[in-house]
Amino acid sequence: MKYLKTGVESAVLKQISTQLSQSHSKKDIFVKEVHELGAVDQFFVCVTCRATLNVIARSFRDPEGELAGPDNKPIMKKIVLDICDRLKIQTEEVCGALFESHWDIAEYIITNTVIDSREMCGLFMQLSFCDTGKHPDYEWSLAVDQSVPEATEPKSDIPSKSEKDLKILHLTDIHHDPWYKAGALAECDEPLCCQRHSEVAEGTSKAAGYWGDYRECDLPWQTLENAFDHIKTTHKLDYIYQTGDVVDHMVWGTSDEKNEDVYKNVIEKMYEVFPDVPVYPTIGNHESHPLNMFSPDYVPEYVNTRKLYEVLYNIWSKYLPEDTKSTILKGGYYTTLVKPGFRIIALNNNDCYTDNWWIFHNGTDMKSQLQWLHEVLLTAEKANEYVHILAHIPSGDGTCWKVWSREYNRIIARFRNTISGIFNGHTHKDEMNVHYSNGHAVGISWNGGALTTWTDKNPNYRVYQVEPSSYQVVDHETWIFNLTEANNAGKDASPNWFREYTFSEEFTSNLSPASIDSFLDKMAENPDLVRKFWRYKMTSADPRLAEGCGKSCLLSTLCRIATSVNDQKTRCEELKAKLSVAIDNENNSSSEGTTAGTTASTAPTPTGSTTESNPSTKPPGGGGDGAMSITAISLTSLLAALFAIKCLF
Repeated sequence: MKYLKTGVESAVLKQISTQLSQSHSKKDIFVKEVHELGAVDQFFVCVTCRATLNVIARSFRDPEGELAGPDNKPIMKKIVLDICDRLKIQTEEVCGALFESHWDIAEYIITNTVIDSREMCGLFMQLSFCDTGKHPDYEWSLAVDQSVPEATEPKSDIPSKSEKDLKILHLTDIHHDPWYKAGALAECDEPLCCQRHSEVAEGTSKAAGYWGDYRECDLPWQTLENAFDHIKTTHKLDYIYQTGDVVDHMVWGTSDEKNEDVYKNVIEKMYEVFPDVPVYPTIGNHESHPLNMFSPDYVPEYVNTRKLYEVLYNIWSKYLPEDTKSTILKGGYYTTLVKPGFRIIALNNNDCYTDNWWIFHNGTDMKSQLQWLHEVLLTAEKANEYVHILAHIPSGDGTCWKVWSREYNRIIARFRNTISGIFNGHTHKDEMNVHYSNGHAVGISWNGGALTTWTDKNPNYRVYQVEPSSYQVVDHETWIFNLTEANNAGKDASPNWFREYTFSEEFTSNLSPASIDSFLDKMAENPDLVRKFWRYKMTSADPRLAEGCGKSCLLSTLCRIATSVNDQKTRCEELKAKLSVAIDNENNSSSEGTTAGTTASTAPTPTGSTTESNPSTKPPGGGGDGAMSITAISLTSLLAALFAIKCLF
């Protein structure tokens, strides 16, 4: 504040600014999450977050504060742009646009929130040492029906596969970029590239490929059309699940109009290609303008998400009945009876996303949709219906609020005999999560990966085989094409789509929660099984395979499967301990002359794969062993500042 008032930069401020500005890429703030940091880094982030938010909040709420009154916007914008430039967080274009789109919501929440800076930072970070957890609005429980006893054994009943099984397509995280341009610059400072500066990239390795790019680039229209056409000619489908994030990652360039155009073009193209296949969509965090923001329905119009819900209902109503309208307009969620005995519930679980600042406004707002879910499931149970739940964010993700996640898992456990499938997206990884109750596996959340290539992924989709009596998933297969091969062949050759793997053939033929949980023990005893799972999780993408998956990556990969509430890790820790021993034994054998490498995947090379790859600087998903070339102190300082800023703006 003093620097902005006087314009005089102290020696200490200059030294800190220089150190921080040289210690990161401009993408850091967009590609790292708090739960991925080490303990020391997390501590500094917590302290810095509390201090920064405390100063900002006081300046807003105190009548004499620097940010009080109607003229606070230009002052705050000056602060943000100065930090952005001083620390080289992003380009001025990106920082300025993000400020303009987020300011009204930030000001409203800071002015009206019921929690202080300590509680806000604790909620954002979700770490025990930073979480005060004392405000009643942020520590609540649902009223869950107790008429069914708690689980005393894992859920194991599952029918066999048959020719009568349904085929359900899972398309998620499409992230179509309407401005994608083949040959444009694929290595840029902004969060999304492959849109401009063709004159710089032409004829170099920095040029974007025709069918997409492994770097920070989203899906071009020609790839989306090709994917839809391939799916139509390859599969006979009964239903399509689209679990969110149709809009691109140009987070600084969103608007109500642009987001609507992108979403409408993609979904209507889906309707056109699959005219006789019902589509059941959910909302992703990228559908809103600004990004991640999903308000309660009672706030003023200028900060309300209602307009988005109206747009989505108008698009979705092709396959959804009139009785879904009220809940869609209220909060972007719905339920519909697909056929007698089979119901779909589509959640807007951005309510749990800690990047959704409306969580900081009033925690009890996030309770109502979960209670609605409970009541719908209770009614479905009484009607002898089976239910599929569609939601964007996996409940065990590190960015899903642990109170919401915990209560959601209580619902899953209570209605384990009614819920026959859960389907997520968001992570861009082909994976799954096991839900537990009293240590017993009671459900599986299936994640469909992503059609986009952002980042370091081959485009993929899943097809589930679902038996028609209890509507459980009895098998699934993932299809991909190798992006390097497709781009090398050029625009005149269609990508070579192929079935990457079938779950029952590669892992276990029984997909019940009990069987999957037992298979996790086999994975913990055999690192090669984890490597295979990791390879498919990463869609066999060339940059990921070039990096490999070291010990910490393998441990994290297995742990994530066994996590459905992000602060309940009992099963995760048990599996990690076993896997750690297995990896160490493998390494000991290797040092004695046995060839059992710890970084290469042992899954078979997929058809159409190539050894050529683009380099990647990010660690493998699920954890990595990549080393940074900066000092621990500078990294700590940098992350503390960046995450405090991220929490604010």
